[in-house]
Amino acid sequence: LYNRALRKNPSLAGQVVVELTISPTGQVTAVNILSSELDDEALERKLTLRIKKFKFASANVAEITVTYPIDFLPS
Repeated sequence: LYNRALRKNPSLAGQVVVELTISPTGQVTAVNILSSELDDEALERKLTLRIKKFKFASANVAEITVTYPIDFLPS
């Protein structure tokens, strides 16, 4: 997703901080962008939709919410 967005905007870079909630089954039940330096709403929306498709290992634990920073830098 990021590489495609870079083709349109080669200077696109920055950190996105996401908050995701993971159920005991490993399903991502909620994704929120807490902050973003990208200033690209379309990419942020696509990232949210992609992260919702993540699947973690199931475990006998309570639902958990984590905050995760992602740095996007052109290579």
